[in-house]
Formats: sequence, C-alpha cells, structure tokens
Amino acid sequence: MSLKNVIGVELIESLPLVSRANPHNLPFFDRAFDVAFTGHLMAALYPLQNAKEMERTVRKGGVCVVVVDECGEEEVNEIFRLFRRSRLLSSCDFTLNGRRVARIIMRKKTSD
Repeated sequence: MSLKNVIGVELIESLPLVSRANPHNLPFFDRAFDVAFTGHLMAALYPLQNAKEMERTVRKGGVCVVVVDECGEEEVNEIFRLFRRSRLLSSCDFTLNGRRVARIIMRKKTSD
C-alpha cells in the first residue's frame, strides 16, 4: 500500500507536513478522504464534534481510526458511539513508543 496524498492537521502548524486547522471545523469538502485518523480525540474540547467532522470528511465506505490510551470494552463502545454514521470494525490494544494504547477502527456507512 502506498500513500499518494496525505494531509495532516493540528492546532499547531508544523510545515510542510502538518497545517493548522480546528478539528471541530475541518477546512475540507465532504467525503474528501479515504481515511481520517486522530490520536487526540479524548483531548478535544468537543469530542462529539471532532468525530462528526471526521465522518463528514471521509467518503462513504472510508474509515475513521482513533488511538487513545489503553481502555476496556466499555470505553471503546463509548468512543464508538461518538461516530454515529459508522460501524465498528475492530479495536485492539498495543504498545506504541512504550505506551499502552487502543486502536479503534470504524467504517463509515455507505448509506445515511
């Protein structure tokens, strides 16, 4: 798998790879991306709005990926419920840079 176009956004700009943008109001067209990823959902001021923006900018059938601190099934379901237009594909715990985290993958529904 090769990545042709990757756009990173964060509250703090880090050019050339990351542009400054508000995760609660992403400056992209609807369905612009195949994948949306965040490692900061739980730090977002409004996690539900952040999730809505991720789903808005991902095409139907695309995926939203969230990485959070390691958590149990109840917390995974709580995060998944923020993504109202997606279905849960998988979740797993793993170690990233010496830190235990959970990866949650959801697929945006093909019908609204």
